[in-house]
Amino acid sequence: MLPGKRDRWQRDPRSGVLVIMAGAGIVGFIAVAVAILLAPAFVRFDLAASEAIRGFEAPGLETFATWVTRVGDLWPMVILTALAGGLFWVRGRRTSAVTLVVTVLLGTVVGQVLKLAFQRVRPALEVARIPIPETYSFPSGHALTSLLFFGSLAFLVMLHERSLRRAVVEVALCIAAALAIAMARVYLGVHYLGDVVGSWLLGMGLLALMVIVSARWGASSGDGEATALSADEE
Repeated sequence: MLPGKRDRWQRDPRSGVLVIMAGAGIVGFIAVAVAILLAPAFVRFDLAASEAIRGFEAPGLETFATWVTRVGDLWPMVILTALAGGLFWVRGRRTSAVTLVVTVLLGTVVGQVLKLAFQRVRPALEVARIPIPETYSFPSGHALTSLLFFGSLAFLVMLHERSLRRAVVEVALCIAAALAIAMARVYLGVHYLGDVVGSWLLGMGLLALMVIVSARWGASSGDGEATALSADEE
C-alpha cells in the first residue's frame, strides 16, 4: 500500500526508501558507465565474465535462450505492455495502466538515447549465437525494457493482489522473466554482462522514480483509483 491523500506521502518512510533506490540506481549506472569508459581493469573483468557466461553449456539452453530473447524484442514488449495496460484500464485502474505504459515507454527512449551517447561496440561476430543487432551495446535495451515492464508489473501485483500466496508467485515469475531475458543476451553473445548490469541499475532508478510520480499523481487525482494507488481499493 502506498500513502494516500489522508496519509501524506511526505510523512511515509517508504517515500525515502524509493528516493534512495532511485538515487542508488542512477548513481550505480553512472559508475558502471564510467568504469566501461575509463577503467581497463573493469572492462577486462566484464569481458572475462561475459565469456564465462557464454561458455556455459546445458541441453536445450541455446534454444531456450533464443526463444526468451525474442520475448524481449521491441514488438513483443510493445504488445505485452499494451495488453497489460489495457487490462488495468478496463478494470478501472487507470493510474496503474498509465504508470505501466509510461514507465516502459520512457525507459525505451532513455535506453536508445544512452546507446547513442556511449556508443559501446557489441561483442565480436564470431561469439554471437544469433544475428548481432546494428545498434550499440550499452545499455542493453532488452534488459532495460524487460526490467521496467516486469518490474512495473510486479509492483502493481503487490499493490492490487489480495492473496499473498498468489502475489509471491506472480512477483517471482516477473523477476525470473526479466532475469532470463537479460542473461540470455549475454549467453547469446550480443551483449556484455556490464551492459546488463548497467541496464538493471538504470531500470531500478527509473522504476523507483515512476513509482514516486505515480503515487503522488494517484493521491492528487480524482480518476477513481482510490486517489492513492492504495492496495485496499475495491
